[in-house]
Amino acid sequence: MHAGDQRLHRLVTARSRNATTLRHVLTQWANAVELPDATTDAMALAAYEAMINVVTHAYPARADGPLELSAELRGNAVDVTVSDQGRWQPPAADPGPLHGRGLPLIHALSDRAEIAPGPEGTTVRMRWPVPPTPVRLRRETAQAR
Repeated sequence: MHAGDQRLHRLVTARSRNATTLRHVLTQWANAVELPDATTDAMALAAYEAMINVVTHAYPARADGPLELSAELRGNAVDVTVSDQGRWQPPAADPGPLHGRGLPLIHALSDRAEIAPGPEGTTVRMRWPVPPTPVRLRRETAQAR
């Protein structure tokens, strides 16, 4: 991956070790496209929460299913999407002390978050504003020439 890669896309089996790996891949991509550290940290944590929700809730026990991660830097925003092909599980009324924090955390960490459950799976779309940096501005100006 080089600094010009404005998009990231990965499709893996929904397992916790794969979610951890994708969190690191997303962080490396964010560093390569020169996102601010605060944006990178918030984005990596929110995306990881969404991916762990896929691992934990999307598929029946012992069933393998896909986990898809996409990220794209477009202008002054970065969009991250996490999706599955499983079945939406509405949050429990009382999830207990160790569960039920993922979706509120995703909403708190992102500028905008949308959870779209459907018959073919669930998609979580998140967005963060990205201020232009002098390095990115110089590169975009050079590419436009």
